[in-house]
Amino acid sequence: MIPGFKGKLLQINLTDQTSSVIDLPDEILKKYVGGRALGAKLYWDLLPVEAGPLDPENLFMVLTGPLTGTMAPCACKHVIITRSPATGGWTDSYSSGRFAPELKYAGYDGLIITGKAAKPSYLLIEDHDVRFGDAGHLWGKGSFHAENFLKEHFHPDAGYLTIGQAGENLLKCACVGSEFFRKAGRGGVGAVMGSKNLKSIGVKGSGGVECADLQGIYDLIKKHYAVYLESPIGTARHRFGTPLTLNITNPAGMLPTRNFSDGQFDRAIGRLDKDGVADHTIADRACFGCFVACSKLTYVKDGVFAGTKLEGPEYESIGLLGSNLEIDYLPAVIKSNYLCDDLGMDTISAGGAIGFAMECYEKGLITKEDTGGIELNFGNYMAAVEVLELMALRKGFGAFLAKGVRDMARELGPEAEAFAIHSKGLEFPAYDPRAGWGSLVTYSTTARGGCHRRAWPPLKEVLGGVDPFTTVNKDHVVVDMMNENCIMHSILVCDFPGKFIPLSNQDWADYFNAVTGLGYQEADLVEMAEMAETLIRKINMRHGFTSADDDLPKRILKEALFSGPPAGKVVGRERFLQMRGDYYRLRGWDEKGVPTLETWNRFNFEQDPTIHM
Repeated sequence: MIPGFKGKLLQINLTDQTSSVIDLPDEILKKYVGGRALGAKLYWDLLPVEAGPLDPENLFMVLTGPLTGTMAPCACKHVIITRSPATGGWTDSYSSGRFAPELKYAGYDGLIITGKAAKPSYLLIEDHDVRFGDAGHLWGKGSFHAENFLKEHFHPDAGYLTIGQAGENLLKCACVGSEFFRKAGRGGVGAVMGSKNLKSIGVKGSGGVECADLQGIYDLIKKHYAVYLESPIGTARHRFGTPLTLNITNPAGMLPTRNFSDGQFDRAIGRLDKDGVADHTIADRACFGCFVACSKLTYVKDGVFAGTKLEGPEYESIGLLGSNLEIDYLPAVIKSNYLCDDLGMDTISAGGAIGFAMECYEKGLITKEDTGGIELNFGNYMAAVEVLELMALRKGFGAFLAKGVRDMARELGPEAEAFAIHSKGLEFPAYDPRAGWGSLVTYSTTARGGCHRRAWPPLKEVLGGVDPFTTVNKDHVVVDMMNENCIMHSILVCDFPGKFIPLSNQDWADYFNAVTGLGYQEADLVEMAEMAETLIRKINMRHGFTSADDDLPKRILKEALFSGPPAGKVVGRERFLQMRGDYYRLRGWDEKGVPTLETWNRFNFEQDPTIHM
C-alpha cells in the first residue's frame, strides 16, 4: 500500500442498512491521487447515468486525499461529490474540520453512500463498526441541535456531517455542515443527503496515516511557517480573515451591490469590511492542522440581534447577504449567516435568491401580496432575516425563493431572466466578473456552475498587475489557476494557505512526495489536473450539457457597471465568446467545448480498471 493512502472506500447502502469495502488499486491512486480527481473516476464508473440528483441511486461521496490527517498545512478538507440538484450535473463541494482526518484514521480514503433510508436516520462509523440510528427526533431541527446531540451520545471528538431543515426540505441551496459553522455549501449537496433520509454522519478513527518521510514533512512545515511569518498577505489574512477581501473588491468595482447592478458599496467601508468585522471579533479559530488561523469568531453585543455568536462571517456571506442586498448593518449579516448555518443553506445562493427577489419586488414583478406582506426592498435587513427561515421551511413566499434564481426567473419571464445572476443554475459568488474578465471564463466554464473556487482571477487581475479589461491571455490565466486549485483539491488541502503563505505547485509536490514517496514533480500534478478537468467535462456532457450551458446572464454581458474602474465598460457577447473559445482550445477541446479524441486518448482513460461497488 502506498503511504498516505488506505486503499479502501467504505460503501454504505441506506436502503438495506448494509456496508461493504471497495478496494482501490495502487494504479488508480497513483493516477487520480484523491479528492476531486479520484471523485471524477468514481463518478464516471459508479453513478448510473439515469440517476437523478434526488433519486436513491445517486451517489453521495465524501472523499479525502493523500495528505489528509498528516501535518501538511490544513490537510483537513473533505470533498462531497454528487449529482447536483442545483444544476443537474457534477458538483464538488468542500469543507474542513475533523471529519476527513477521522475518516482516514478509521481506515478509509472515502465514503460512498447509496440508497435511501426508510425513515430519518443517522450513521455512526467507528473504525470498522458501522451503526444506523433513528433520527426521527432530530428531523425538523437545526443542524446545530443534531451535531450537539451526536457529540453527547456518540463521541465529543468525532467528525460530523449534518444537515438542517433546508436539506430535509430538498432546497437546491442546501449545504452540509461540519463543526457547526464549516459548510460544504455549493450545489445542493445537503438536499442529496436529505433525499436519502440521512440527517447526520459521525466518524471516529483510532488509526493513523503512514508517511514515507516524516522528517521531510516536518522540515517543509518549518520552512513554510517561516515564509508565512514574513508574508504580508498571509499575516494580514490571519489578522483580518476573509473580510479583508472587501477592502480589495470594493475599490476594484467588483463588490456585488444591489443584485449585481453595481460593483461598489461605499457604506460597507468601516461597517462590513475588515474593520467592521474586527470590531465584532472575540476570538480567532483555525482549522484542524492549519497555522494560518484565518477564521474569526464574532459576537453581536447589542441591538435586535444581540447575543448572536458566529464563526464568520466570511467575505462571500458579507458580499451576498450584505452589499448585494444593500445592507450595511453587520449584526444583520451575522444573524443571517447564523440562520443559514443552522438551517443548512448556502449563504451565497440564499443571498443571490433574495437579491434577485428584491429587484423583482422593486420592479413590480413580485408584489407585496406575493411576499405575504413582507416589504422586500433593498436595504430592509429585517425582511432579509425573515425570509431566510421561510425559505428553508418552504413556507409562504419562502417556497418561491427555495426554487433558486434560475427557476424563479423562468417562472417570472424574460424581463426577470435578464438580471437572474447565475451560471448553470448556480448563483454567482461575490466577485462581479465585469471588473475582471478572467472570471467571465471561470464562471461560465466551470462544471459546477457560477463558482470562484475553481480559479480566482482577481489574484492576478486586481492584485497581480494583469489588465482586467482585456481578452488577451485570459485562457492561460484561468487554466493555470484551475489546474493549481485542482491539485490542491485532489491531494486535498485548503487552497487558502497555498495562496496566502504562498505555496507553489512544486511545494505541494514536495509535501505529496514526503507523504507518499512517489517522487512526483510539478508537471506530474499539473497533468493529473488536466486529466481530471477533461473527465469532469465528459461527465457533464453525459448529463446533456453543451457549450450552450457555458453562458452568462444578459446583465453581465450587456450592461456596464456604474462605479469604479469598470464603469462604462461593456463586455459584449463577441469578446466573451472569444475568451471562452480560447479556453476551450487551450484545454484541448473543440469549438463546442468537446474534448477532442486526441485529448481523450492522451489520458488513457479506456485502459484504467473499472471500479465496482
